[in-house]
This record gives sequence, structure tokens and C-alpha cells, in this order.
Amino acid sequence: MGRSRLLALLFLLGGAATGAGESFDTLVGNLKAPTVRTRQEAARRLGESRRREAVAPLSALVSDAEPQVRLEMVRALAALRDVSGVAALVTALEDGDRRVREEAISAIVEIYAARSRSGPVGRFLGLFSDEAPRASVPPFTEVDPSVFRALSRTLADEDEGIRTGAAYAIGILGGGSSIPDLVTALQDPSADVRAAAAAALGKTGTPAEGRALVPLLADTSASVRDRALRAIEVLRVPEAGPALRELFVQNRRRDLGTRALAALARAGDPAQADLLRELLSSNDPEHRRLAVEGLARVSDPSARRDFEVGFQREGNGDVRMAYAFGIARLGGRSFLDSLVLPLGGGGRRGERANGLLLELGPGIAPDLYPYLSDSDPGVRGAVAELLAALGDAEAVPRLQPLLADPDSRVADRANRAIRRLSPDAAARKTP
Repeated sequence: MGRSRLLALLFLLGGAATGAGESFDTLVGNLKAPTVRTRQEAARRLGESRRREAVAPLSALVSDAEPQVRLEMVRALAALRDVSGVAALVTALEDGDRRVREEAISAIVEIYAARSRSGPVGRFLGLFSDEAPRASVPPFTEVDPSVFRALSRTLADEDEGIRTGAAYAIGILGGGSSIPDLVTALQDPSADVRAAAAAALGKTGTPAEGRALVPLLADTSASVRDRALRAIEVLRVPEAGPALRELFVQNRRRDLGTRALAALARAGDPAQADLLRELLSSNDPEHRRLAVEGLARVSDPSARRDFEVGFQREGNGDVRMAYAFGIARLGGRSFLDSLVLPLGGGGRRGERANGLLLELGPGIAPDLYPYLSDSDPGVRGAVAELLAALGDAEAVPRLQPLLADPDSRVADRANRAIRRLSPDAAARKTP
């Protein structure tokens, strides 16, 4: 090997190559350069290096005198995606520069949620928050408690955009310890902050804590009312029943009314049963569907016969599925096909059926076993995943034959289900 090739090889093995001829060690040294631009460029390049060793020297820039250098440090730590950089980002939440604080919020979310930001921070956090009803971090992710303490303090930031971002971040990361501060933020003078706090409370709170959202249904801001309504629906707040009823009655023929009815149907307030029974004869099939689901959640087993009669008289498939849910919830299994078979078609109906079956809880699992032999591969695969979501470890022996299913997608879904329920069994039996 020639001398020049040997030197080049040693250069690369030392991790020196960074894309522009400067070594990793040189870039680390440049973080202390007297020139602001040199420090900025070094921070940016280290972020692009994807090297974990860059976290510590970058974190030291949290006390750099120049805000543009601190800003580049935050962006670099976000790019490195390493939780060891979170401590510096927590410190950056109290930075004197608004841009640094804003980017630090986003960087913390990006690291824990394993999500890359595109576009402005505020838009990223708002849209990301809306994607899922609950926290959005991967399973088993442990967010350092210092993050939530710092984000709670940031809810009192002088800048309303920062307060808004902090609220969204708490919800996305699942900060249950910050709920008292989110409740306080529901009174923020900024509508954006109130809306973000409502969204976060819906992701992290309990039905009891969700009572604080009820006054926001009459907020002067449409965005606040919208986020509060969505959060109340997710949390199923019985105390919201009267306010949701009023909102529905006032907007019966509008989308807002239907959304209020959807939240009311999930709230489980027995005092609203008279309205729900009235809606069973509505000309609007969506109103009928929601009324049936709502009644199923507040009725006793004696109502099962009425549900069975309603099922047989109903011509709309979505409403029949709601009746099947109600019958199953009250102990019947005769019409389970109407609730399970839609799983095979996917789409909105499939998602709705999956949600209703999950709501029935683990007790429904044994009644799902026969569907593992259904002629529709979509049903077989969906039921396999549903049994895993229900946590039914007894299903593992019944899932094993699906590992040899003629449809490879079914086999893959069954394998994932078995691994979730019993990793050892999956390892032994996977072909």
C-alpha cells in the first residue's frame, strides 16, 4: 500500500472525515474558536456527523455568549437524536433568546418522539399534536422528569408562542406530572395557549382532570372550543354531558353539532339517555349511530332486547355495527359478525370496528378466536393484531397456525402479535 493511500486510510479510520476535509477533532476544537461564524459552522457540521461523541462538546455551547451559536447548538443536538443532549436542551429552555427557547422545545420533542421537523416549529408541534389522541412517544420511552419540570416553567414564558409550544410538547411527550400547570394554562390570555393546553390535557389527563375543560366549550375562540371538544371526547368526561347536550341542540344540523354528539356518546352520562333514545329515530344515520353507541355505554343488560330488535330493523351498516357493539357490551354475541367482519375492509369502518372491539376489553377475546379461520385474510390478520392489543396471552397457541398462512401479510401480522404477547414463543415457532 502506498504512503498516500495509507495516510488516507488512517484519516478515515480515525473518524476524521466530515465532508469538507476537516477532522472531527478539528471541528470540536473549532467550537472554542474566537470567530462566531467558525463556532456556528463547527456546530452545524458536528450535528451532521451523527456521532454520539459530539453531544458533550456541543452541549458545552449552552453558555456561549452568542445566541446564534447557541441556536446552532440546539439544532445540532436535535440532528444527533441522542438523549444525552437533553440536559443541555432543558437548560436552553431558559435561554434569553426566543429562537433558542423555541428550537429547544422542538429539539426535545424530536429526540424523544423520533420525529424530524419540517417547517416552522409552531406548525410542526400543532400538527404533530393533532395526529394522535394520546401521547406520541414510542412505547417504553422514558422521558426525563426534568423535561416536564422545565416545560411546566416554560408555560409561564413571556412569549405566547413559547408557551404554546411548551403546552403541545407536554402533551406529545405524555407529561402527566405537568397536568396542574396545564390546567392553569387553560386560563391563559392567549387563545393559542389555551387551545394547546386543552390538546395536551386531552393527551395526558384523566376523566376527572378533564372536568377543567368543560368551561372551554363556551370559549370565545373557535380553535379553543374545537380542541376542548376533542379532548373531552378522548377523555370521556361525564360531567361534560349537559354542556355537550346544549352544544348539540344549538348546532344540530351543523358539523359542530355532530362532533358534540360524538363526545356526548362517549361521555357516559346517564342523564343524557333521553336525548340519545330520541335520536334513535333520526333521519341522520350518523346521529343514530352515535345515539346507539352512547346508549350502549349507559344502559343495563335489560336493554339488550331493544338493541337486538333495533339491529334487525336497521338498514344502515354503520348503525348496525353500533348495535352489534351495544349487544356485545350488554353480554350478547349473536351479531358479532357485524362488528368483526368490517375489520377486513380497513378504512374508516375498519378503524371504528377495531376501536369498539378494543373498548369491549379482554373479555371479548375468546369470542374472536373463530375469526382467525375466516375466509377473508384481512379479517384473520386484523383479529390477530386485535388479540395482541387486548393483551390476550391465551391466544398465542391459536395464532401459531397463522405463521404458515397462505397470505404472507397474515403470517407477518400473526408473527408480530405473537412477539407482542410472547416473544419466546415467537422465537421458537417462526419458520
